[in-house]
Amino acid sequence: MISDKAGLEYIAELFLREGIKDIVISPGSRNAPMILTFPEYKEFTIYSIVDERSAGFFALGIALKTHKPVVLNCTSGSALLNYAPALAEAYYQNIPLIVLSADRPEYLIDQGDGQAIRQKNIYSNFIRKSVHLPENPQSDIEIENYQNLILDAISASRFPVLGPVHINMPLDEPIYGVKERRKIRLLDKQIAIKRNSLTDDRQSELDKQWLKASKKMLLIGQMPINSHLNELVDLLSKREDVVVLSETTSNISSSAVIGNIDRVLTQMNDVNEDNLSPDIVISIGGHIVSKKIKSWLRKCTSYIHWHVGLDASARDTFFHLKEHLQVEAADVLSPFLSLQVTDSTYHKDWSLLASKAQKAHALFLKNAIYSDLVVFDMIVKMIPKNEINIHFSNSSPIRYSQLFQIDSNTDVDGNRGVSGIDGSISTALGASLVNKGMTCVISGDLSFFYDNNALWNEYLHANFRIIVINNQGGGIFRFIEGPKQSNHLNYFEATHQRSAKSLAIEAGIDYSSCRNKKDLKLALESFFLPSDAPKLLEIFTPRELNDVVLKEYFSFLKKVK
Repeated sequence: MISDKAGLEYIAELFLREGIKDIVISPGSRNAPMILTFPEYKEFTIYSIVDERSAGFFALGIALKTHKPVVLNCTSGSALLNYAPALAEAYYQNIPLIVLSADRPEYLIDQGDGQAIRQKNIYSNFIRKSVHLPENPQSDIEIENYQNLILDAISASRFPVLGPVHINMPLDEPIYGVKERRKIRLLDKQIAIKRNSLTDDRQSELDKQWLKASKKMLLIGQMPINSHLNELVDLLSKREDVVVLSETTSNISSSAVIGNIDRVLTQMNDVNEDNLSPDIVISIGGHIVSKKIKSWLRKCTSYIHWHVGLDASARDTFFHLKEHLQVEAADVLSPFLSLQVTDSTYHKDWSLLASKAQKAHALFLKNAIYSDLVVFDMIVKMIPKNEINIHFSNSSPIRYSQLFQIDSNTDVDGNRGVSGIDGSISTALGASLVNKGMTCVISGDLSFFYDNNALWNEYLHANFRIIVINNQGGGIFRFIEGPKQSNHLNYFEATHQRSAKSLAIEAGIDYSSCRNKKDLKLALESFFLPSDAPKLLEIFTPRELNDVVLKEYFSFLKKVK
């Protein structure tokens, strides 16, 4: 038996036909027809998450790892507004989500009815497509149109790039009626996904510009693991005229790729800057965390910038964009391997900087006092060298991660589409349910407490790990001169004395804590070992020393010769 609301069986059948099988439902009344219907299709995997904001990020985590659309279903009114942060993140990070929202019928909108708001196009600024389904389709034409709208939305979640879409479904009362499932006829319409390619003439022109440049820079932002692209980047990164700069979230590994951009840039000065400036920059992937590289490239003038990405809109991150190549990155880079290497010291110059920065980094940490910086050094060294997925929350954790070399076998993620502190724990938990091996989220205290409803569900499992670095507030605002120089740092920083202990115990999570190097070393030795329950490690650090140590660190790196 399924809901007797016309059209729902077409939605269910089309989802299944298109390989969409994960559905995250938040309890409600107006979405009762969906709740009555989807569980009757055993092919669906259905999750129940009460808090819609957490549900949105939970679904985002699943889609992040499967690369397939995940359905979000909620009741009408403010419920779907709570999906907005996750949808914005999905939009800017190219992650496929399908919001199927229940709505009041048209005649009840703006008439003082409960949970009735204007839901049409509610996500207009960060959605790939919105469709508003007609009520009660009956005729063959109406049902055909209905299916076309659903297929259009599914298609937009996949092409030209992955992303979120919204299907709004008005439902009038009564909403609890049921009927027997029946055999229905689906539209014989296939969703076509075209692969863009460069013409021979276009490729020839790119080849000429590539050969002309003696200082070529590849800058790789956030990306999922891509073994084929990694092989191409590895080969290019070893050329004399090429430098490849990557970030923690790039998931690119090679001995010749230069990571840890912020610490490497400390070695740049007036003497060597001209030699390090590029002739051409090719950016690949999503968000660039490093503000230092963005600032420097915006200041440089004598280079051209190509951005490679399938999205229709180009990312002119450095305000030097000349070309937006709307094709797969591998299709752009592969032809360059057959071209002659230009006589150059560009790779050598950057490698020298990286080597000097690494030595200075190790020297400073050898005698550094207990602080956030030291904590990250110790954590990174203890991350298992096997299949593990690490999620960094935003603000300080993702920035600290940029300073350390993370093992090439580690799959690294973070909510860097919009870069908000919301949803980090929920995203990691969703990812953990479809990820092979262990999943660990490394979070600041504010980000953890902001998303503590992530622990309010039945999907916590023994392979899930949470590290909370608790410096009693938004420590990042002590690194920024403006807030610290003002008389109102307390409003920026939001200091507190909370601990994650009670939340962990209530959720059935094994809890431990530490406040110094010795205890942290001991805790980390067992933290990643197999267990019968999820684990949370809370690391307390000195709020008023963390920024001092980090500033001393960068000052030290600049001075060391």
